[in-house]
Amino acid sequence: MESIPKKAQVVIIGGGVIGCSVAYHLTKLGWKDVVLLERKELTCGTTWHAAGLVGQLRATKNMTKLAQYTSELYATLEKETGQATGFKQNGSISVAPDAGRFEELKRGASMAKCFGLEVEVISPREARELYP
Repeated sequence: MESIPKKAQVVIIGGGVIGCSVAYHLTKLGWKDVVLLERKELTCGTTWHAAGLVGQLRATKNMTKLAQYTSELYATLEKETGQATGFKQNGSISVAPDAGRFEELKRGASMAKCFGLEVEVISPREARELYP
């Protein structure tokens, strides 16, 4: 293990997704004196348990933009860093068990379209054809 510097411009405590993101973005902005401290392995705590799920639709347009940026960033990290990330963009499907939930999903789809997300409402028959 390398020794820890006696001083740094920025010291980040915790190597989860937030700590790693802060370190990554600071270095992308040109900061050279950034130290990230993690007691075990990077992303081994709560971040690891989140299973890497990145949903696109959030409650506000700004949070949705942040989720979109995150997805786009994850899609490029492996090529940029040479580190295998295992990131896959699979999309998702939400099933409405009743009419009330179907209305909620349609409202969410409408909001997603307003936020610039690709979304499609399909029938139960179409869902069975896509996912037998």
